[in-house]
Amino acid sequence: MALKNKNLLVVSTGLAVQAAILVLLNAFIPKIAGYEAMWIAFQCWAVYFVSGCTPGGGAKAWIGYLTGIIASIAIIELMGAPGIKSIQPIGGMNIAMAIAVFIVVIPAIMSENAKNFVPALFIGSGCFFALFTIMSSDPKLALSMVGEDKWAKYLLATRTELVYCLIGQVFGFITVFWRGKYEASLAK
Repeated sequence: MALKNKNLLVVSTGLAVQAAILVLLNAFIPKIAGYEAMWIAFQCWAVYFVSGCTPGGGAKAWIGYLTGIIASIAIIELMGAPGIKSIQPIGGMNIAMAIAVFIVVIPAIMSENAKNFVPALFIGSGCFFALFTIMSSDPKLALSMVGEDKWAKYLLATRTELVYCLIGQVFGFITVFWRGKYEASLAK
């Protein structure tokens, strides 16, 4: 429904309240997630809308993020595999990573036939790489907490991403719920 400015102001204010609440809740979320990454919740909030604005779509988006994480870890691991890890960059191009990405993307795209929400897979994968890079360079906390165990590092980044993803999906659900109620009240 196209809203008049006065009605859109109500929706905008409601979203602003939700966003402010998320910012306030972020004082506690890192204790559950393992690391502060509120940007992921805002990103996933938007993905809720792209995935159909339904709880089922939100669940598919969360699973897409999870499979994106798995794909990212597979890429990292393949880059270290014999025969790949020794391939040197050419002209600044990371050939080893290109090969690993090529290998992983084929089954990732094929997962569409298993009803995987591939856009969320790609967003989740990019999110994992970004988060893993941020966490790896954080001298105060992040991955240094778990020492040199690469799987513990993967799990910490995974937990962080998936907790924030879930929170973003919940905020998306709340947005659709109250906006639907508000728009229905206008139609009366």
